[in-house]
Amino acid sequence: MTMLTITATDFGLAPSDIQIKDYSNANLLVLDGEFTVDTTAEEYSGIRPMQLSVADLPFSKSRIGTALVTVLSDGVKYATITKVWVKDKNTICIGKILPYKSAGSYKVRLNTILIPEKITGEVVLSHKIDHTPIVSKGEAAGLGIYTIQSDNCLILTLKATSLTFDTDSQTVEISVPDLPENVSSSFPVLYNEGLWVSLGSKYYPATLENGTIVISKDGNADEASNTGKKFTRIVIVR
Repeated sequence: MTMLTITATDFGLAPSDIQIKDYSNANLLVLDGEFTVDTTAEEYSGIRPMQLSVADLPFSKSRIGTALVTVLSDGVKYATITKVWVKDKNTICIGKILPYKSAGSYKVRLNTILIPEKITGEVVLSHKIDHTPIVSKGEAAGLGIYTIQSDNCLILTLKATSLTFDTDSQTVEISVPDLPENVSSSFPVLYNEGLWVSLGSKYYPATLENGTIVISKDGNADEASNTGKKFTRIVIVR
């Protein structure tokens, strides 16, 4: 694991406030980290997109990737995605979330895989590992967890039909056998209460540490009836 060397931003956040794990080779850049955007900063209002100035990247232009974005608006947690791309050898661009400006701040979680433009090569399917999770607190109906693993990074996907939080801890805790020991992360578990919400999906905050996923209700209101599946897909640099 290495850390991305950030030399400047164009949206008011100091490089020392941004810690992003990365893995790269000639045809791949994986980014794993989070930072908070201050939408009241003078620098933020005049730019589009946000830019990270970084040390030399392995390629000069990439296809569009995505990052997760979370916000607290009127006491409700929302999440959406935004575009991420390599503009040149020293610049990573991140799309602004215009509806989140009035909240004062939001978090960008670089859960991002980028590949160069105009790349061709043999398609090699990754091996999917299905895990048999054990719920130790609360309940998770219809729960399924699988990963795709390499020596340098891991993709974890979680789906559940419904979550019932433990009455004391207000958490659902899930042990995931056979996960590598050196894997940890924090991420949103998303759910939707309607077909269209301008601020995005709602979410529960979750962590992964020592093979255990902890999903927290964290003050969320009870879900509306007929709410869809709870889900996440997170990229973790090892």
